[in-house]
Amino acid sequence: MNENSGIYIGGNARVQADAMAAGPGARATSNKSDTGRYEDLHAQLDALLVELRKLTAADPGLQEAVDAGEALSQELQSPNPETGRLIGLLHRLGAAAEKVGPLATAIASIATGINALP
Repeated sequence: MNENSGIYIGGNARVQADAMAAGPGARATSNKSDTGRYEDLHAQLDALLVELRKLTAADPGLQEAVDAGEALSQELQSPNPETGRLIGLLHRLGAAAEKVGPLATAIASIATGINALP
């Protein structure tokens, strides 16, 4: 009985999997929660919100950007963040903070992270 029902991965492939199974009757289950998945985005967003809150004291019109950023943060913390909602909130944040040029780079970085989500 020299039958191999395994998983073959060749070439320069890179596999990142939590659970894999192959062959007749094979099973793979995972109960792993991916809580760190959005850590970088949270850190960037938190830093942006700190700066926005400081600027809001001098320009109350930026409160809308703070509100959008806080809603974005809440969505990122949900068990299954909806990418469409994240993008919508990001656009709202960007539009509200567009008059603050230095924050554009931070917002663009967050946008890159959100666009990379599956």
